[in-house]
Amino acid sequence: MSFGSSMTASSSLEVFRMKEKATPFAPIELVVVQATSFCNMNCRYCYLTEETRKTTDKISLPQIESYFSKIFQSRFLADRIVVSWHSGEPLVLGTDYYEAAFKCITRIADDICDSPVEILHDFQSNGTLIDEKWCRFFRKYSKTVTVGISCDGPSTMHDFCRLDWKGSGTFDKTLRGIDLLIEHDIKFGLIAVVTPHALTDPDTFFEFFYGYRKHISEFRFNLLDQFTESGEFSYENSRSQYYSFLKRVLDRIDALDDGDELLNIKNFSYFYNRVFSSREERQKQTAAHMCQPFRAFNIATNGDVSTFYAGVSVDECQDIYGDKNGLVIGNLNDDDLDTIAASSKAATIVRDFRHSHAVCEQSCPYFELCPGGYNLIKYNRYGRFDVAETPECRLQVQTFTNALLDHINERLEQTAS
Repeated sequence: MSFGSSMTASSSLEVFRMKEKATPFAPIELVVVQATSFCNMNCRYCYLTEETRKTTDKISLPQIESYFSKIFQSRFLADRIVVSWHSGEPLVLGTDYYEAAFKCITRIADDICDSPVEILHDFQSNGTLIDEKWCRFFRKYSKTVTVGISCDGPSTMHDFCRLDWKGSGTFDKTLRGIDLLIEHDIKFGLIAVVTPHALTDPDTFFEFFYGYRKHISEFRFNLLDQFTESGEFSYENSRSQYYSFLKRVLDRIDALDDGDELLNIKNFSYFYNRVFSSREERQKQTAAHMCQPFRAFNIATNGDVSTFYAGVSVDECQDIYGDKNGLVIGNLNDDDLDTIAASSKAATIVRDFRHSHAVCEQSCPYFELCPGGYNLIKYNRYGRFDVAETPECRLQVQTFTNALLDHINERLEQTAS
């Protein structure tokens, strides 16, 4: 099975030109709401600036009503949306805020929409503020609300980056929140950043999260972004280490007894879905498809709208288009969705991202297995989009793919023998 591209330069250009003529906007599937950018933690790898994370502004309930009225009135509405409360620590606003927000959003949908819209909510939290009241809230809305907790592993791994504003580790507070969720029989997701400590100790990393397998809905991990100023982590020097880390985690899974419950590692299951799905299905998981504008619709605390990536903030690539406004393409305090979709800046970003994807599709043998997300990284590193490969994608896509395909091939050889 070959996952490389057989396209010639001329055919790639023709596909690029055909895609240019197509309407790019997808139905809204995910609305990421930054109800507040304030956070009670000061994680070393946070993409939000310190100033942003210390700002206590919040989206008011009248603004919630106005913003979602525009969404529900728009031609971009799907019949099911997930509202993700994220980017900042959402739990700082308390349960009363979200009780009112939920009722407001449901009422607007009922008043405006001709047909039913399924509305689900998700919280991405650091877990430190979870208490009995929050547990009662999650239980009350268990049919429509999910919660994900950010935890990087045991204290030696977690406290490497996940600090409070005094520079102290937060593991104990996060663990207390996790224990409360377990005590109240509330399933939760876990997301971890793989730090250098985890890379060198995959067994401890795996054992920690495997211990929660009965209580979590899914587990995801992301590789730590590069700390160039201190040299603590280097993409170029970590490929073999990351490969070994992945192979060891896969070996630990293989070593489980047949009756053991598995840890639902979404990184692996998404990859296997791409490998073993039809070519038609893989097209729905390409980088271009996943970052199609409006599929993920981000609303910042001040009403700014961005899209293309879920949760992207004005703090990322602020001056990429010369306006100090990152990927922001409108503001819901002033614009409706048709106005935002028709903006010249949105068209420019679409053009740049399509060009970026076309270059990758033409030259990268990993393209069909790439989840995307590297357009801004290309620009940050090289100041342009027509780059087919970065250190990040060599590590996060190519090394990841090599490790998992090698693991599959090794198991097939063992079975054959």
